[in-house]
Amino acid sequence: MSTLLRTLVLGATVAASFESAAIVVEIDRFTISRDGVVVFDDTFNDGAAPPSAPNFSTGAPLTYNVQGTLPAGSESGGRLRLNTDLGMPTANAVGLPRRIVGALLPTDIAAGGTQLGLGNVLSESGLFGLVVPTGPMFSTYGIRFTDAAAAGAQQFVQLGVRYNDVAGRPEVYYILQDFVANTVTTLGASLLAPPVGADQIQLTLDRRSTSNGDVFGSWSFLSAGANIGGGSFATPGTVFAGESFVRGQFFAAEDVTTAAIPEPAGAALLLSALGAAGLSARRRRR
Repeated sequence: MSTLLRTLVLGATVAASFESAAIVVEIDRFTISRDGVVVFDDTFNDGAAPPSAPNFSTGAPLTYNVQGTLPAGSESGGRLRLNTDLGMPTANAVGLPRRIVGALLPTDIAAGGTQLGLGNVLSESGLFGLVVPTGPMFSTYGIRFTDAAAAGAQQFVQLGVRYNDVAGRPEVYYILQDFVANTVTTLGASLLAPPVGADQIQLTLDRRSTSNGDVFGSWSFLSAGANIGGGSFATPGTVFAGESFVRGQFFAAEDVTTAAIPEPAGAALLLSALGAAGLSARRRRR
């Protein structure tokens, strides 16, 4: 390889670097209720990571749709480890790049025994080992109700814990992502301030009435299994916007950015490369 080419390759490598904000969390339980009855309950205690899943309450077999990689050994001791370093690339509703790892439960999209439908009161909860994410980049974990089908997600409500890289603080938050309108609407955000001794956080999404699509978000802190505090958001998110079903999902995700050196520095690198190549050529001619 010529001196010029080697120098330009080095300059390009330095000028564009890949950055991410990995987060590792454990989910202890994932539960869905329909019309006041628990219809799905995964306690991650059989050592078989997703796509393996418990049966629906009707006995219908289910397997998760997995995003990213959940390797052998990631489910152990009643917990499933989610490591965003093993995630798959995706983007949020406004196109910001993310890496996600998690699992979606593919319940029926048409009327059927496992459907979470328009005519049902619904509740979904995810119990996580409490992790307070640190910056400086965005990272998150939580749960969703989504109308994802073969054509992909259209809208979903998302409740979770995140590091807010704009505010510079960890938060519990609730958002509506709309992939049709390409918008992300914040429904609530609160400083993540766990009580002393908290070791778990339970995140819950509730659709309380079949008369509308309103879904409310709340959270509880636990210590040794006992509730020691929490909160809720007053503003609901709306599901069933053109769809008759939702599906439950748990996840962890991180921001993924390509950080480029500002233009003046990049120009300086290029000039340096050209200068070095020219000097080398003159020396050879001598």
